[in-house]
Amino acid sequence: MKKFWKSMAGWVFGVALLFGVPTMDAAAAEYTVTAAEAVLYTNDNTVILADADDSTVVLPEVAADLPIQVTGVTSNGYFQINLDGQTFYIHGIGLSAADTPSAASNSVYETIMAQKAVFPEGMRWTNDNYYGWKGGTYTGGFGCAGFAFAVSDAAFGDVRATIHKDYNNIRVGDILRVDNDTHSVIVLEVKENSVIVAEGNYNSSIHWGREIPKAKLIDASSYIMTRY
Repeated sequence: MKKFWKSMAGWVFGVALLFGVPTMDAAAAEYTVTAAEAVLYTNDNTVILADADDSTVVLPEVAADLPIQVTGVTSNGYFQINLDGQTFYIHGIGLSAADTPSAASNSVYETIMAQKAVFPEGMRWTNDNYYGWKGGTYTGGFGCAGFAFAVSDAAFGDVRATIHKDYNNIRVGDILRVDNDTHSVIVLEVKENSVIVAEGNYNSSIHWGREIPKAKLIDASSYIMTRY
C-alpha cells in the first residue's frame, strides 16, 4: 500500500508540475481546519485539489475505493488529506466511509432510542440548553445541536466525527445540518427517499420521529456529520 501511495503521490505531483497548481486569488474562500484522523475511501466524485476550493484541481479523476488518510476537515466542507507527506484537499462528497455490518447500525439505533427516557417527547429544549460534544468537529452546541450531540455521544462515545456531503451515504446516528445550516437533527432511520429523525428545539421542545424527504436535506450550506 505504501508503494501504491508513493506512485499515486508521484502522479499527482507530476500533473501539478505539468499543468501548474492553480494560484489562489482574493476571491478564494476563507476557512478553518479542524484536525481529524480517519481513513476514508475514494468514490466516483473524488477530485484532488490543491486547496479547499473547487477551482484548484490537481487531479480530476481518481479510481474509486482507494483508501485516503484524512488529517482534517475544513469549515467550508472539504477533507484535508495526506498523500506521502503532502497536503491536498477533497470535497466532502468525494470521500466515503467503508461499509460496516448492519449490526452496527442496529446497535446505534437501540442506544439512541434508549435516550427517549432521558429526553422524552415534548420535553422543553431551547437555545438555552447547551451540551459539550466528544465528536471533535465542534466543542459543543446549543439548542438543536446540543441535543443531537448529547444523543450522538450516548451512541458513539468519544469516536471522532467527520463531515461529508454524500447524501447517498447517510447512516443511522448521523447528525444532519439542514435548512441551510440552521438546524441539527439526528438520524433514526434511513428510507429510500426520506429519513426519520429526532431533534431538539423543535417548537422549543424535543421531538422524535419526524420524516424529512431527502430532497429537502440538500442545499449549498448543509452537510452531514458521521462517526462511522
